[in-house]
Amino acid sequence: MGETVQSQRNILYLDSGSGIGGGQRSLLLLLKHLDTTRFRSFLGCLGDSLLAAAARKAGHPVIPLNLPKQHDKGDKPRRFTLHDIGRDLQHITVIFQLLRVLEEQQIDLIHANSLAAGLIGGVAAKLYGVPIVMHKRYATAYGVLDRICEALLDRVILVSEATRWKFALDSKQALIYNGVELPTFQPSSQVERQRNPDPIGAETLRADLNLDPDAVLIGIVTRITPEKGIHTLIEATAKLKAPPSVQLLIVGGPYFPKDAEYIDSLKARAKELGVADRVIFTGFLEDTAAILSLLDTVLLASTIPEACPRTIIEAMAAGVPVIATPLGGSKELVTPETGILVPAEDADAFAEAITQLAEDAERRKRMGEACRLRAEQLFCATQNARLTEDLYLELL
Repeated sequence: MGETVQSQRNILYLDSGSGIGGGQRSLLLLLKHLDTTRFRSFLGCLGDSLLAAAARKAGHPVIPLNLPKQHDKGDKPRRFTLHDIGRDLQHITVIFQLLRVLEEQQIDLIHANSLAAGLIGGVAAKLYGVPIVMHKRYATAYGVLDRICEALLDRVILVSEATRWKFALDSKQALIYNGVELPTFQPSSQVERQRNPDPIGAETLRADLNLDPDAVLIGIVTRITPEKGIHTLIEATAKLKAPPSVQLLIVGGPYFPKDAEYIDSLKARAKELGVADRVIFTGFLEDTAAILSLLDTVLLASTIPEACPRTIIEAMAAGVPVIATPLGGSKELVTPETGILVPAEDADAFAEAITQLAEDAERRKRMGEACRLRAEQLFCATQNARLTEDLYLELL
């Protein structure tokens, strides 16, 4: 008799986000690049979430679950409160939902995309008897919850060294950076430019935004929330001295309802400082590649540690130098060859770094080339999907 060949293995992905932030975008990319000859994916998430809508549009099977929603911690001194835990316990019945799904879909492995999903999925995995992996996409500490979660997990995927659990065995943790689709951000060849002078819509976008053709363009592409430190960038813009002319693009929208108030405060502050004409709020723009192709420098002024900011890795893929704060994964992503690190909430330091790069086009060019090389080495979505699949196979 011939050897029996294992067919597709069924993977259940769990995510508790109601919107689409960096973690959700990374998960959608992983699903897109998953080897469907070996794995069949199911996404368990909030049925009415933007993530669910995006997954359905991409053709991924979605299973609505009553998972605890992601927390808004932007205005909290602590990252996780007793109120948060009490609220999440109300969702304990989702474990029974999960057990039914595991049986009905014959799930072979669970992949959790957040701490809350890891805790709930970990209990279900142990009861049902399947392995569970968690993507650790946060660089802050949750104390006892981290330790409980680690005990439930079979493996942890780190998106940067900043996300490593010091109390867990290194053998249980695997470093796989977030990925980007490198061809999307690859500059067009000269032949392509002759055929189509605006291959990705950048010049159309420049006209739509009424940008100064002679200005050095700096910008941040992110969800608009206080912890991103965008107020510091507006303060820094007000401190810049001409020449050269600089325009700041703030690309993105609110993630939580309260963030809309923050956007209003940013616009008011820009007007108060007399830089409203130099600070452009674009709102959410889906075509990140087009906006990055316009920017001369990408900024990230986060005030709390981020695990592996997509803002940075996408900028590097587009060959754009980065100015960021040295918190979380940013300090290992941004090297002296690819950008500048400055203290958080320091408008003077940001203004100095922006001025250095604005006045030195040759330095920006060298940094951009180093950025692209680093992206090709570390942030290829297809390559990192293969590494994730290898981890699945180790457990299966």
